[in-house]
Amino acid sequence: MNNKKTKVLVVDDDAFIREVLASILEGGGYDVGTAENGKQALAAFSADGAGVDLIISDMNMPEMNGTELIKKIRDAGSDVPIIILTGNSEISVAISAMNSGASDYLMKDENIQDTVILSVEKVLEKHELKKHNIRLMKDLALENERLEREKVLAQKVQRSLMPGSLLFEGLELSAFYRPSDKIGGDFFDAWEANGRVHFMIGDVSGHSTSSALLMAVSKGILHSLGHTMHSPAEIVQTANRMVCGIVGDSGMFLSLLYGVYDRAAGELSIVSAGHNPVFLADKGAVEAIHATGAVMGWDTDDKWDTNRLAFACGASLMLYTDGLTEAKDDAGQEFGEERLMSLLNDPSPPELMVEKIFKKVEEFNAGAFADDLTMLIIRRKG
Repeated sequence: MNNKKTKVLVVDDDAFIREVLASILEGGGYDVGTAENGKQALAAFSADGAGVDLIISDMNMPEMNGTELIKKIRDAGSDVPIIILTGNSEISVAISAMNSGASDYLMKDENIQDTVILSVEKVLEKHELKKHNIRLMKDLALENERLEREKVLAQKVQRSLMPGSLLFEGLELSAFYRPSDKIGGDFFDAWEANGRVHFMIGDVSGHSTSSALLMAVSKGILHSLGHTMHSPAEIVQTANRMVCGIVGDSGMFLSLLYGVYDRAAGELSIVSAGHNPVFLADKGAVEAIHATGAVMGWDTDDKWDTNRLAFACGASLMLYTDGLTEAKDDAGQEFGEERLMSLLNDPSPPELMVEKIFKKVEEFNAGAFADDLTMLIIRRKG
């Protein structure tokens, strides 16, 4: 801390003390100014406050004592370190001064020549650490504000990408989306092309702006391919090659279920890229449809099988992201697939079903959702 640019102001009505302290500090490499009392010190500080790095002040002085000097400086908004000089019989006064804003106290005894430099260095180091911590806290607050703005924007973009209409002849569709307080990567969509209804649900890894961006890009890619291609496997494989080129070696990936309903055949063609099981409920039976290949974004050469299933009148297909089944109660137990399956043989309209399921999950985990929760139910009318 010995730096000739460091300015110390010594305040004492005893000329001998002033000279002794000035001599010691100058010998230690400090730039030293002196004042005979608090009033003179305050005038010097006010004239050159920015240049004074530390004040060493006696307590008992004429015109303005040490306590008054501390109060004036602190009331002016300065946090300049102040060391109080005190005798053996004035410890209580020194403690009172520290409670008023002094940084430390120094005994005026035969050891002062050895202790003054150590005291100054200690106080200056503590002051620098305090300023450093304040800067860090300000930087952290600004970063948190930036991240919060970024999160809000990402969530707005995510909501704007959700489909506005889910009306298709011969089908009833209802979706439910509940974002967590993090930036998520859930998405779903459904559209009709060339007499077939395409639908999908996906979940991008992580909770960051990158996750939201990958979600938006992937959804756009799949939507575009789904308007020009018919085979779910070809759509997913083509999209995967494009996604791999985007994520590179970042470690990001997405799980996806992509399906097509062929009205003429009354059949579902489903590809699941590492997605959690979805369920087909029909006449009291519930069938789990498992992944038919790896998640997307790992390997450009990955391929997926296709599940082909009859989609009878009255049957319902339940799609969801793992934010539903992985919701946990206070004991850390997950809601799980079995609880979900028990709710699927419900004759209620899909719109009411998703509300009922969400209420069950919300009761289970007391509304403490750590992840986005997305559901899409597709029922064939009849």
